[in-house]
Amino acid sequence: MSDGTVNPPAAAPWKKTVRVLLGWAVGAGLLVLMLRAVDTRALWAMAVQAPPWLWLAGAALWWGSFVCRAARMRQEWRWLRPVSLWTALRLVLLHNAAVLLLPMRAGELGYPLLVRQVFGAGWRDAVRSLMWLRIQDAVVLGLLAVVLWPQVPLLLRVAVALAALAVWLLPQRFWRWLLTRRHPLMRRLRPWLHHRSGSGGWWWSAGNWLLKLAVVTVLLHQLAPPDLGLALAGALRGALGGELAALIPVQGPAGLGTYEAAVWALSGVAAAQVGALAGVALLVHSFCLSVSLCFAALWGLLARWPAQAVAQSGT
Repeated sequence: MSDGTVNPPAAAPWKKTVRVLLGWAVGAGLLVLMLRAVDTRALWAMAVQAPPWLWLAGAALWWGSFVCRAARMRQEWRWLRPVSLWTALRLVLLHNAAVLLLPMRAGELGYPLLVRQVFGAGWRDAVRSLMWLRIQDAVVLGLLAVVLWPQVPLLLRVAVALAALAVWLLPQRFWRWLLTRRHPLMRRLRPWLHHRSGSGGWWWSAGNWLLKLAVVTVLLHQLAPPDLGLALAGALRGALGGELAALIPVQGPAGLGTYEAAVWALSGVAAAQVGALAGVALLVHSFCLSVSLCFAALWGLLARWPAQAVAQSGT
């Protein structure tokens, strides 16, 4: 017997398929345009000739960004269940791999599933947590873009940094009072906020983004040919552009194509040299993707090995 409620119609399967295909098409189209202007042999030679310490240092710092994200994940859910850093790393790496492999960030849907398995959270809390983490990342990345952007006046950078610190230092009772207001803006924002997360998550998010930006900036600067004239400031702008490109709603898997286009657009390199810079950006992007997926695969194998060893010892 019906209870009188009407459930909203589910999204048609063909609409989801069209969105996925559109994301793949946009990313693939931009990537093809980039590759037409890129000498793949020169890219391989560039990767081989680069000093090994550059790749090793980049991989180590990239791993540090995952550690920051895992620490934030532990703090995010410590109100429900404490988990080890090892377990949090496995969750973060698997979720990141899903986001990279599926277009239009469809892999984000894996977050509620993983959180339910690891922390035993409900669907509503898991979705709210995902939205809160993405809001937090967007705010932190936006603030870093203003503070680190070379063309922004130093006085404005200092003012923005101090304002952000002042807001963060406001007592929690002020935020509780603000979020309980009946203003329409608060009503729209309140359902998406995860009220149980600690304030330290902001620092872990900043550490994650700073490490990622440092890796991409240094690699772009070190790998760019001398005739490209890519200064450290231009490399930093390109790194910020590549990360901000993730906010584009329609893109292919792992942001291939859109990432390289954003790096070129904000780096300040002339249009005549787009091919050379696109090649460097593609090489750096491929390195970061490969490292992320290798970490996820390795962590998955290490997580299974103890269970298999125990099962074999008991037979």
